Amino acid sequence: AMARLAESRDSDTGAHLERIREYGRLLTGELAQNGPYQDQVDPDFERSVYLTSPLHDIGKVGIRDSILQKPGKLTREEFDIMKTHTEMGRATLEDALQAHPNAKFLRVARDIAWCHHERYDGGGYPRGLSNTEIPLSARIVSVCDVYDALTSERPYKVAFSHTVATQEIADGRGTQFDPHIVDAFLRLESQFNRIRQSLADTSIAAGAQFRSKQEARSVEPVICS
Repeated sequence: AMARLAESRDSDTGAHLERIREYGRLLTGELAQNGPYQDQVDPDFERSVYLTSPLHDIGKVGIRDSILQKPGKLTREEFDIMKTHTEMGRATLEDALQAHPNAKFLRVARDIAWCHHERYDGGGYPRGLSNTEIPLSARIVSVCDVYDALTSERPYKVAFSHTVATQEIADGRGTQFDPHIVDAFLRLESQFNRIRQSLADTSIAAGAQFRSKQEARSVEPVICS
């Protein structure tokens, strides 16, 4: 219900929440089987990421419509306000966690909402965390969220192709994204594409335009706000 409340503020996202959840399921399943995080990704963790990843943008309920639904590029001041959705999401879910401290899934939800815009190299927000300072759940959802932002149509951008988005994720290995999670993504990229197609927004399914690799490189981080 909380996730749907957030989605209701941004009607252009379509099946975004369903896609994020399915992408997260794929990645956590792969990380449970391969790579250095196998001891951290147990069935409870997998289920928690699956259940709570749709809450990653719950803080956007506190962003005013003139910014959240602006059809053009945000100004620096507007983007600073947009970035506060991570702190508002944390505060909302922290309140719930304080009331129910044994609900481990709320801790995962809080970490995702708070940290999914952090960068592996420390250049993200809201706290500038780096490497494993960023909760694993948030590092996973970060890859899912950016892939979906790149391949989805928005009022201010066309959808990029799966090939372009995959290359963008690969290019962010070790800078924007955890390299081990990028490696897992690359092993699963064809499955990501199938999910994208099966849960496509109506406008994309009807045949949205796709930009070239050169055009994709001009995308500014604001598209993943």
